[in-house]
Formats: sequence, C-alpha cells, structure tokens
Amino acid sequence: MSLFSARTTNLAQLVVDAAKRSPNAPFGTDTTSAPLAQVLEKARELTRQLGSAGLRKGAVVAFVGVTSENYLVLWMAAQLMGVRTALINPHYPQDLLRDMLSDLRPDTVAYFDDSFGAPADASWRLLDGREAWDGRVTLTPAQPGAQVPAMTGDPAEWGLACEGAEIACYMHTSGTSGQPKFCAQSHAYFLKLGRYIADSLGYTRFDLVYAPLPMFHINPLGYGLVAGLTAGAGVLGARRFSAAEFWPTVKRIGATALVLHGTPMKLLLKDTGPSDSAGHDVRAVFFASAEFLERFDIPVGATVYGSTEAGGLCHLWHVRPGDREIAPEGPTHYAGGARFDVEAMVTNDGEILVRERSPQTLFSGYLRDGVVDRAVDNEGWFHTGDRGRLDELGNLVFIERMSESIRVNGEYVPIDFVERRLEVEAGLSEFAIWSRSDPISGQRVVLWVTDPELDVVRTTEVIRSLPKIMRPVEIIRVAKLPRDTGVNKVQRRRLTGESVLSRHTVSSD
Repeated sequence: MSLFSARTTNLAQLVVDAAKRSPNAPFGTDTTSAPLAQVLEKARELTRQLGSAGLRKGAVVAFVGVTSENYLVLWMAAQLMGVRTALINPHYPQDLLRDMLSDLRPDTVAYFDDSFGAPADASWRLLDGREAWDGRVTLTPAQPGAQVPAMTGDPAEWGLACEGAEIACYMHTSGTSGQPKFCAQSHAYFLKLGRYIADSLGYTRFDLVYAPLPMFHINPLGYGLVAGLTAGAGVLGARRFSAAEFWPTVKRIGATALVLHGTPMKLLLKDTGPSDSAGHDVRAVFFASAEFLERFDIPVGATVYGSTEAGGLCHLWHVRPGDREIAPEGPTHYAGGARFDVEAMVTNDGEILVRERSPQTLFSGYLRDGVVDRAVDNEGWFHTGDRGRLDELGNLVFIERMSESIRVNGEYVPIDFVERRLEVEAGLSEFAIWSRSDPISGQRVVLWVTDPELDVVRTTEVIRSLPKIMRPVEIIRVAKLPRDTGVNKVQRRRLTGESVLSRHTVSSD
C-alpha cells in the first residue's frame, strides 16, 4: 500500500510522514544504516547546526560526492530546511566542476571526502559533510565578519511549507554531447515520480529497496529513495556498484527490490550467474530484460524510457521471465506505454516529443544564467532529441539519441541491433560502434574494441553477414572505451580521441 497522500506537497512532508508510519525501516547504505525515525532525528539536529550557521530556506547547496550515509542524512536535512540541492558527479575533472559550479552559482558547496578541492577564489561557502552521520557538520562563514541573519522558527520545519512547484533539486545531464546542463526539478516532480514507481512495482512498507548507483542520477534518487519513502519501505544506497559484490550484498541486507540501469544489468549478466544469486529475496527489479529475470529467478521487472527532463521517466513496460523480445531494437530499449500523466508523439523525422498532462510532471526547465528556461515549445512539448517509433499497438520504442545516430546513404543504422549481433555472434564484450565521415555515403560505421585477443577473422565474418549499410568498414583496437563516470555510458563522440593500438580494414567483398 502506498503511504503517499494527496496532502503531501513536498519532500520534507514525505520524509516526516514515512518516518511516522515506518519508524523502523532501514535507511542509509549497504554498510551503514539506521531505522528511519533515528535518521530523521539526526537530520533534524543537522538543520539546527546549519540554521545557526546562517543557512536558510531556498539556498542552493551543491552536493559534490559519492553516495554515503553522510550524503544521505545531509540530503534529508536539506529537505527539512527547504534547501535546494544540486547533485553533482564528483568524478568530473576539476576544471569541468569549476565551470559547472560557476554556472550554478550555489550559496554553498557540500563535500564528503578529502578529494574535493575548492578553487582559491571560490565565492561560495563550504559545508564539510564528512561526519554528518555522526551529527557533526561545519559551514564556513559567508564573509569574514559577516553577521548571521536572524533565524525564525525551527529550521527542521522550514521545508514543510514548500509549495509543490518550488524547485527541490538541480540534477545535471550526463554531458555526452557537451557540458552537462542543470535540470530544475520541483517537489511535485519527485512526488509524482515516486508515487508512480511505488505503485508500478508495488513497493510496500515490507520492502527493502536497494539502489547501488550514484544519487546524482535519477534512477537511485527517484526510483529508489523517493519511491521507497513513498511506500514506507527501507532504502539503502551504496558507495559504488560492484558486480562481484552485488549478489552477496543483496542477500546480506535482504533486499526485495532493486534499482539499476542498463550498464550494471549487462555487467551482472556478463560476470555473474544463478549460483551467485541463489538464495536472494528479490521480487522486483527496475530496468531489467526477460533474460535478466530468468537468469536470476526474479518474478517481475520493468524497462523504461525517460530522462531527467521527462519526469524521471515517461514510459514503462513490465517484463516477466520468458517474455519474447518485443522490439527488434531489444527489450532494454522498449519503452512501452506512457505514464497516465504524460503524453508523447513521434514526429515525421522520428524525434520523440513528450508533454505533461498535469503541471510539474516534467522538469521545470534548464537553469541558465540563474534563470530556469522552461525548455518546451509553444504547445508544451519537450523535444527529447531521441529517435523512436511506435509499434503496432501504439507503444513507444526508443531507438537512439539523434545526436549519436549513424546515417549511411540516408538510412539510419540501428546501433543497438548491430552491437547485439557483434556481442552474440562475434563474442565481443567491451566494444562500441560509431561513425566517421565519408564523401560518398555521408557516414560509415567503425568498430572500436578493447580486447587484445580479438578474433579478427570471426568478427569480420559477422560484419559481412550484416546488411551493407550496417557493416563496420574498420576495426580499431584501443586501450579503453571513454565512459561517463556517472552511469557508465560509452561516450561515442570521444572514441575518435582514444589512442589507437591497431587498425584492421574490413573489405566490402
């Protein structure tokens, strides 16, 4: 049963309500946790320290760190205070972090380990969150000699007055095609997303939701933490995802629901098997193929289409073990039916557009120069930049990013289809295809691989079995594939910048 009520208008109310109804639900990480009611008291104590140091409702605090118990309790304190959090990938290069923070213009930057280095000329305050779980935080003064503004009321209750349309969070995009953009997300955005996920996967107060991904990504925060609180379930995060430690951890903590995305799902399929997962209590997993469910004996899962902008997700498809592949592009890219509060269309050139049916379902816009740009057209459509199609039942199928598409002789090359053929028939594992310009066809396909034991003959045979426009014309071996450090996606546009170890031309015969 979902505990979220129509009276709940913000994340602070959601946290307080969940702690009242499920005081003993575990909250924290897979290594350090406590009952939710106790964590709420820790967070309340932190709000009083921060309020006394001058932090106020509506301030923007950038969280630069990996998921930890310190991170999570400080996030909870921020909700209680009505502080806007900006969740930032800590593994970005320092110059990129500096540029992103300059664009964000935060009041305060929170850090959680010794690796964070603030620029010498930084104008923001620093919040040391390394001991937040133990009840200690330190906030540097705003200016030398500056007086702290008067504090009215209990800072642990300021956030309870936030309106649903107020911004709760700034979450950045992955930045695969440029500098990451900050997406403004309202309290209502998270509440609607959390309710939709909790209802779709049937979260209850008896569940323990495990979300072992970084909280600056919408999956663990929206599908895991907020959805778990919506149902009064226990919620545990992780400092990092490890395929080797995943199933032992799942069994040790007693997880009943998992929140993943495509890359960890594929890693688990590649590196673990039924003997590793035997004895788990998982009943549902978010973002799963039928193969994953069958391999690890899990009764139900879901695959989705969406984005940070598109309400966290806008389409969902339930999957069960043994389901056939329901789209040529593959089940992990099958988006399924639209959320009840979202509508979608596909334009003549194949771009997916989404529009909210009720206010604050999609993101509020991109933060640019201190102002939130709504980022929709005159009719309210958000142009996703993704290419897709509708199946015979009207369900949406995501194909690829239009900015990462390959077009040969005017025809699109289905990247996922080609890569799955190479994976299954050529036995490739760490590889990607991308394009190079061609004066005749416009683009040609190129295959990048990292395997030093690459079987060139076998791979070439598979390539020649593909339709002509889909065939890579060259195999390039590199030491590593460039990946986004947040969600581990291959950044295809950076492939051409990798040092080449060897090349092999594939003849057109």
